[in-house]
Amino acid sequence: MNLTNFVQYIAPLIGLITLAIGVAAMLKPEPMSKKFGVAVSGSALPYVISTGMRDIFMGLVVLLLFYRQETATLGVCMFFLSAVALSDFWIVFKHGDRKTSFVHLSAAVAAAGYGLWI
Repeated sequence: MNLTNFVQYIAPLIGLITLAIGVAAMLKPEPMSKKFGVAVSGSALPYVISTGMRDIFMGLVVLLLFYRQETATLGVCMFFLSAVALSDFWIVFKHGDRKTSFVHLSAAVAAAGYGLWI
């Protein structure tokens, strides 16, 4: 498999990972909040569930655009995803585990780079 063939499957991988994170956040919000970088409990857990829903829908959009071969729209969508990841980075950096925040920054850079590439 050459690099071009490999890279074309990054989009569904991103979609599936985002979808899985969203489902996990809905099913187990407290441990997922810690993995996100801002551990919460009690009355704050509904916010984790809402970010889970956000991630589910983002993952589904990526998968749908990949399936329909909407490459240009998928590229734009990757920029939107990078903006979400960048805002997650900022929130975690300011209010949570700074070390974990860089996972979100890496995701933002990767999504933007992939959006430019496709």
